[in-house]
Amino acid sequence: MTISSTPVGVGVSITIIALGSYLVGAVPFGFLIGKMKGIDIRKHGSGNIGATNVTRVVGKGWGRLCFFLDFLKGAFPVIAASMLSTRESSQFVVEHLPEWLKMEPCLPDPAGLLACVAAFAAVCGHIWPVYLKFKGGKGISTAAGAILALNPLSLISAGVVWAVVFFASRYVSLASIAAAVSIAVFCVVFRLAGLSNATRPEILLLFLLAALAVTKHASNIKRLREGTENKFERKKKAAPLSLATLQDSSAIHAAVLGDGAWGTALALTLHANGHKVKVWGAFQENIDAVNRDHENKKFLAGVPIPDDLEFTSDMESAVKDARLVVLATPSQYLRGVLQKFKPYLNPDTQIVVDIVKGIEVSSLLTMSELCRQELGPTHYVALSGPSHAEEVARRIPTLVVTACEDRDIAEYVQRIFMNDFFRVYTSYDVVGVELGGALKNIYAIAAGFVDGCGLGDNTKAALMTRAIAEMSRLGKRLGGQRGTFSGLSGVGDLIVTCTSRHSRNRYVGEELGKGRKIDEIIRSMNMVVAEGVKTCEAAYELSERWNVETPLIHGIYAVIHDGRDAREVVHGLMTRKAKNEEE
Repeated sequence: MTISSTPVGVGVSITIIALGSYLVGAVPFGFLIGKMKGIDIRKHGSGNIGATNVTRVVGKGWGRLCFFLDFLKGAFPVIAASMLSTRESSQFVVEHLPEWLKMEPCLPDPAGLLACVAAFAAVCGHIWPVYLKFKGGKGISTAAGAILALNPLSLISAGVVWAVVFFASRYVSLASIAAAVSIAVFCVVFRLAGLSNATRPEILLLFLLAALAVTKHASNIKRLREGTENKFERKKKAAPLSLATLQDSSAIHAAVLGDGAWGTALALTLHANGHKVKVWGAFQENIDAVNRDHENKKFLAGVPIPDDLEFTSDMESAVKDARLVVLATPSQYLRGVLQKFKPYLNPDTQIVVDIVKGIEVSSLLTMSELCRQELGPTHYVALSGPSHAEEVARRIPTLVVTACEDRDIAEYVQRIFMNDFFRVYTSYDVVGVELGGALKNIYAIAAGFVDGCGLGDNTKAALMTRAIAEMSRLGKRLGGQRGTFSGLSGVGDLIVTCTSRHSRNRYVGEELGKGRKIDEIIRSMNMVVAEGVKTCEAAYELSERWNVETPLIHGIYAVIHDGRDAREVVHGLMTRKAKNEEE
């Protein structure tokens, strides 16, 4: 097949190929597949339009189709550019096309540049698609299709690198980065060895694509350096606990990892129920003081500690023989505590009860996800609800909820903790319960703004009502059930944290409302942690990642982390565009 054409200049040829290839690469197949299924794929899963997210949200078959189509939109522009130009290095692909598809070259390409331009433009189209306001995917499958058409030997070799790195490390991101960089290296090596006739533009292209891949994986690289990147591992489950164990109502050994107010209060609750309890703390000075004075003056002053409730800084001693291990460390320090605990963990016989209310900022992991990453499969239970430590320790009637995917374990933990002043309900929505406990701390800071700025009850009621709607919206997107946020861990915890004089988060907001700076406030609290400060940062990032509208979180973030005036932020929230209450 021959196409007659009036000769054009190299510049015009590059423009035609670049524009055509970009528009092909920009076709958002993942987004279109989502629309076929009645959803916006950008609002589900990771928010990406690539094959991995399509697989996660829509299904494996649709994911494979998305990968194939994204792969083709990388390969097709390169093949077309090779056929339309005088370039010879893509003859491997062109020679295998049917005769009726072949054509005589009609675009000048003296430097072998057009196919490279086509490849780069197609990948850029996928990453920055004009059809989706320039917000696309990472371009891995599109780049693979383009490189296969350009230099199949280098791509195959890089595929081997990917497999070796992946199976050695179990990190998909690390394997992708290593493969992207190795493609360019292989291209140079094969050319020097006479195994490839790659042109200089082709080598430059592969290095550009490698740099692009590294840039697009910047957040993954940060998590890899910090040790917080998720590994690709098949989910395993701990060996099931025996029915006899779960039906046993006798006293048990329990360990509480964290000697703060909440950990101490629950240790006292377990002790009151007849269980033998040890509390682990990181600071020997406080441990010695508690054992000497029988009072945790630093974190829970005025509450007597029984003589047989032992505090220790020896992790092994604390968790040895414990059937129940309660995690009571501030969320941003939990990873380090888990790493200390793991050597002594017996995942098949011990139950891990997490009472931490937060999200890890560096990884954006919930506490259950963090425990799974550090400890592997365990019998995990989340405990949350409207429960100030100061009141629980004084046996003031309190209601909480325990959440576990295993009904029998949830009910067992319920029996272990429950008594006449500490009533426990059960749930199976682990994600919703732990997110309710974490997110309410953020809104408590805003409730403090109201108090610090001298605003009224109307304002606080409005804030709490809209906070419930926003918490439910974000929590559902992150995997929780909407109904959970209307329960103890959602509305219940929100009410008590926004209104109580015991609330550290409300106190921080009140001081910010009075004009004090966040660093000054935190220093004055003498190591007492207000979880909402860091959780706000994590929730802000999650709302951006998942494209969830969270005006309250964004406003609170602006006061805490950007130094905005609280009154100014409140005014901005009040003057937002009018909306329906259900939005």
